[in-house]
Amino acid sequence: MAQHSDQDYVQFDPFQGDEADIRLRRVRLVRVRKPHQCHVGPMLYGESHEIQPGERARYEKALIDHSFWGRYYACLPCLDKWLSDIYGDTNENAD
Repeated sequence: MAQHSDQDYVQFDPFQGDEADIRLRRVRLVRVRKPHQCHVGPMLYGESHEIQPGERARYEKALIDHSFWGRYYACLPCLDKWLSDIYGDTNENAD
C-alpha cells in the first residue's frame, strides 16, 4: 500500500539540482502492462528489480539537453522509501 499521495509522487522531482536542460517533461502515475526496470532501486539502494504487470509506478519522460528522450519508471515502494528518507517516516497526506 502506498505511503504517500499520488500528488506527492507526481510533484516530487528526483532530478532537482541537476544541471541538465530538461524540456517537454511529462510525469504521471501508471499501472504497468509489462515488466519495467525500476530506476530508483539500483540508483539509491543497490536493489535491482522489475516493476511487475498490474503494479503502479511513476513514469517520466523528457527531452534531455536537446538531444535525447529520457524515460524511466520508478516503483512506488522505492519512491516511498526515498520520500521517507527525505521527509521522515510518515506522511499524513497519503491516499
